[in-house]
Amino acid sequence: MGNSDIKKVGLLTGGGDSSAINDYIRTIVILLEKQGIKIHGVKGSYKGLIEDEFMELTSKFVDGIQCTGGTCIKTSRTNPYKIEGAVQKIINNIEKQNIGALICVGGNDTLGVALKLAEEGLKVIGVPQTIDNDIMETDYCIGFHSAVENIVKCANMTITSAYSHEREMIIEVMGRDSGFLALNSALALGADSLLIPEFPADLDKLADLIQRKRKAGKKHGLYVVAEGVQIQGGKQIQDDIDAFGHKKLGGISYTIAEIIESKIGIKPNVVVLGYTQRGGTPCPYDAYLSTIFAKGTLDNLINGKFGYMVAVKNEKPVNVPIADAVKGIRLVSREDYDFAVSLGDIW
Repeated sequence: MGNSDIKKVGLLTGGGDSSAINDYIRTIVILLEKQGIKIHGVKGSYKGLIEDEFMELTSKFVDGIQCTGGTCIKTSRTNPYKIEGAVQKIINNIEKQNIGALICVGGNDTLGVALKLAEEGLKVIGVPQTIDNDIMETDYCIGFHSAVENIVKCANMTITSAYSHEREMIIEVMGRDSGFLALNSALALGADSLLIPEFPADLDKLADLIQRKRKAGKKHGLYVVAEGVQIQGGKQIQDDIDAFGHKKLGGISYTIAEIIESKIGIKPNVVVLGYTQRGGTPCPYDAYLSTIFAKGTLDNLINGKFGYMVAVKNEKPVNVPIADAVKGIRLVSREDYDFAVSLGDIW
């Protein structure tokens, strides 16, 4: 058992769900069972820790879940640091359940809470899971590649309609602060252009591109827009706030379409993909990466390495202090963005 004497582990999945979480759960359960370490899933993320809701996970229970999306132990956007007395309840319940270490799988918010719990004295290991792929210090996060595949599949279904009706089509994808989903999807689709949160949207330039390509004979187009893109005078259609202070996004593309119409008399069609991006069967590469994350988690448990996030670099698990992973948001570079935009600007 190396330097660790952990006999029982808690596992939670927090924030937005994605494909391949269950792949990770299945693998880590098998690995820990082989080491004689019991693992209990926390139902509904930090909510389950507060309410003392656990479920035993065994290799028999997780058999076959690798082909399914979502998370078998459920999730939520619960922030215990916004609920009076919740943190002490978590500490008490972990002690009550004899949990020697806690594995926290999720994005910036989930890992941010994990860092605070580590500072409270709990033994914590973080695992990055978000389709936004915006966690620092890791090449990829669980769920990203499956979401890109979902976007490409859905967008390809709209391209034939755009061609048939000679219309421009805006595909809106997730991405609050980072445009990796939009970037990678646009590259895979051969999109005419894309708009992402990292850089101000130039709708005059976009309208000019539409006009130029129409004059050149291409009377249809595909444009990928990240939901968090900022445009002057643009408004989201939703304004709900979650437990971490984030505004629920979605629908900015409708405003973009109206502005384009006001400029050139052409109104693009809009498809907001929403939750379809996060669901369904994980792609093979995501399933493969999830096993690498699980291997790194096991290594940390065996060697008593806590307060770290398991990252993946060059397809190998590496340790990164959770504090470094959540110190900021990973963003698309100007070079990568300009390259993607240049591929569509050929008219």
